[in-house]
Amino acid sequence: MSNSVKLFVKIFIGITLLGIIVVTGVVAGALLGFIDTTGDLNIEDLRLNATSFVYYTDPETGETGEYERLYGEENRVWVDITETPDYFRDCFVAIEDERFYKHAGFDVKSTSKAVFDYVLRRNGRGASTITQQIVKNLTGDKEVSPTRKAQEIIRAVNLEKKMSKEQILELYMNVIYLSEGCHGVGSAANYYFGKDVSELTLAECASIAGITQYPSRFDPITNPEANKEKQVLILSKMLQLGYIDEETYQNAVAEPLNFVGKLREAASKQSYFVDQVISDVLRDLRDVKGYTDAVASKMLYTGGLRIYSTVDPLVQSVMDKVYTDPKSFQAAPKGVTPESAMVMLDPLTGEVKGVVGGRGEKTADRTLNRATQSFRQPGSAIKPIAVYAPAVENNLITPATVFSDKSVTFGSWSPRNYYAGFRGPASVSYALEISINTIPVQILEKMGAGVSVNFMRNNLGVTSLTAEDQNLAIALGGLTKGISPLELTAAYAPFVNRGIYTKPVTYTKVLDSAGKVLLENKKQSAKAMSEQTAAIMANMLKGVVDYGTGASARFNTSYATGGKTGTTDNDVDRWFVGFTPYYAASVWVGCDNPRSMSFFSGNPCIPVWKKVMQEVHAAKKLPAKGFAASTGLVSATYCTESGALPGDQCASVRTSYFKSGTQPVSVCTAHEAEVDPTEESSETNGETEDGSALPEKSAVPQPGSSAPPSSSAPPGTVTEPVNSTAPEKPVDLGEPNV
Repeated sequence: MSNSVKLFVKIFIGITLLGIIVVTGVVAGALLGFIDTTGDLNIEDLRLNATSFVYYTDPETGETGEYERLYGEENRVWVDITETPDYFRDCFVAIEDERFYKHAGFDVKSTSKAVFDYVLRRNGRGASTITQQIVKNLTGDKEVSPTRKAQEIIRAVNLEKKMSKEQILELYMNVIYLSEGCHGVGSAANYYFGKDVSELTLAECASIAGITQYPSRFDPITNPEANKEKQVLILSKMLQLGYIDEETYQNAVAEPLNFVGKLREAASKQSYFVDQVISDVLRDLRDVKGYTDAVASKMLYTGGLRIYSTVDPLVQSVMDKVYTDPKSFQAAPKGVTPESAMVMLDPLTGEVKGVVGGRGEKTADRTLNRATQSFRQPGSAIKPIAVYAPAVENNLITPATVFSDKSVTFGSWSPRNYYAGFRGPASVSYALEISINTIPVQILEKMGAGVSVNFMRNNLGVTSLTAEDQNLAIALGGLTKGISPLELTAAYAPFVNRGIYTKPVTYTKVLDSAGKVLLENKKQSAKAMSEQTAAIMANMLKGVVDYGTGASARFNTSYATGGKTGTTDNDVDRWFVGFTPYYAASVWVGCDNPRSMSFFSGNPCIPVWKKVMQEVHAAKKLPAKGFAASTGLVSATYCTESGALPGDQCASVRTSYFKSGTQPVSVCTAHEAEVDPTEESSETNGETEDGSALPEKSAVPQPGSSAPPSSSAPPGTVTEPVNSTAPEKPVDLGEPNV
């Protein structure tokens, strides 16, 4: 058999197979009402064309009010077919699908030619009709295969049964991408010519229509010559098909094109909060309702949806004000631009009240939101949720349990403190207050890294943990992927919510244009730890703010305040996560491209956190309040070096909560023996990295060298400086604030 005969056979078989697929689909549809493969296109929803609203609920009155309007996504302005000039529609039909008004969804002539090109493996013009292009845009299915093309044809045929030619053209002109971030002819008309679609001339319409096939190649701003060539080609085709006469053609070709390249103006950029609401609603429309991304976007921006958000306008406005004020942040060296993010939520409901994803004025909608999209190493801020809380919950430690701050080695790793040397015996509460590193690692080794990972993942909603995180480095924040400010804040919330974890939400429900519930974001709560564990943790973290590394976060003695600082190796990431009985909030500071921020004096997060919390609590005139008490607890005072009841010689004491039956009962005898004042202490340095004094502690001298281990810590471990405003010597806590 000759080559020419073989080629003919291949072509014949290809055309025959495609013909069988198409004819089978059409016949099946006509006779059997075949399976509706356009069900995922939600055609009825695509006909909606109304502005969507985001509402808030006034916490004082319970009444709802309008917060923001959603005018369009990705610079999309939906336009009705009646608003577009006839010659604009003719431009698209002429260049994209000249037999549009004659076919039933696919073009037999173009499809046959495409099959020849496919079999011969040569490049050719696409065979997709306007209807097929809509299917491709809405399904996002761009696989190049005969099977996918056959399915596309069947869907296009079915779509033509549901919509008129005008409706199909309207949908097409609103979903196509036209370069420069313009989706649809409405935004393109505004961007390229500064006009409404109805005001465009024939020459301008042909210029925009020419962008469709290869947006980057025919972009009028970056490639005006190529765009002009394509415009002339479209006008020639319109002349050939009888849409325009010779004179109209000549005038359109000669008309100068003045591109302004101006984005449509908006009253203001969306807040970071609304950015997150949009992301959450789009996600749930896709995952819960099963809509495609394109359909979900169309519904969100033009579906007349009513979205009831959890935002508190006062909280959000305070956060926005602080973050747009350069004075809120410490100055950085020239050429270094540290970023920051903050989240505030109601720990009792899980409702997010404010979000800021970056410093300065927000310059774009749906830009990078570092509060929810950036996952960074948490440093010591992980200790309460990774070590102390699960250890208290599993009755492995109490606030008075004493470990020795000493040199320890696990394999090839020897965790170090931020200060030189080691401080000897220390209670768990004291270790947390001044952020000792060696002690939580010892606790984790005793408890097991698997217990920690499961506790964070299953009880506290931390989704970024991986199998690689099941090691001792997590005690100091060495996570593979890091954690977002939102998830870290939500993980702290159970400490002031009787041990209940509630999944954070930015909206409660979404109604469609008819007022029917489309999405309902019901509260999802579960017991993360016992009430007793939560109360003990809240009290210990209160000690961090009262006496330890978070001392400068105190803003009003009327509100019990707890929290934890976090610093990673080389000062790459800085954190403060804190709470009052009313709010939980976190602040992160770092560079988008991670680098050392050792130029900061103290923790740059704390002043931001304090300023926001102080203004919010004052503006709302919240009454004085302590942390909730719990049954099954007793309070006891103990020596921080022995964990026993204080004796006459005990210089460092604390008062904490204990689960009933776990409180100390014996009296401390550790200080009764005379100590040689000339004996060398294991404490080689009494200062932090920035030169401020560490809290003093009467430590039993620790045998062995006081020099820090030579091995370096794993990524994400801490180098935690004690805040310079911490008292020189710990004092009695007194009765826990309840």
